Amino acid sequence: MHLHVAAVLAALPAAVRDDLVEDPNFWLCDYEPGPGVVMHVPMAAPGRNRAGRSVVLKRTLRLRSECFVRWLIAHELAHAHLRHAGRFPGEDPETAADALAAEWSFARPW
Repeated sequence: MHLHVAAVLAALPAAVRDDLVEDPNFWLCDYEPGPGVVMHVPMAAPGRNRAGRSVVLKRTLRLRSECFVRWLIAHELAHAHLRHAGRFPGEDPETAADALAAEWSFARPW
């Protein structure tokens, strides 16, 4: 997973990469799902103006194609960058994340 994340981060525009890695509210982690496994996702404290931004990747992604894994990472980083909103008022956040990932050269593989 680390090589995929590194490849996607390297492909991001510098301003986007900096927006994420320099934000103390941004978390990126992975986990191996299984019986009894609990993943605690960091969240922003109530009442804060800025939402916390977390990307959690299941290690089972390693079973998917490289193209899918990198698209999914870029898609989730796009959500974090856009703070789970659209690029403009009224835009669906999923559409926005797909479009932004494609702008970064990670088009949805299907």
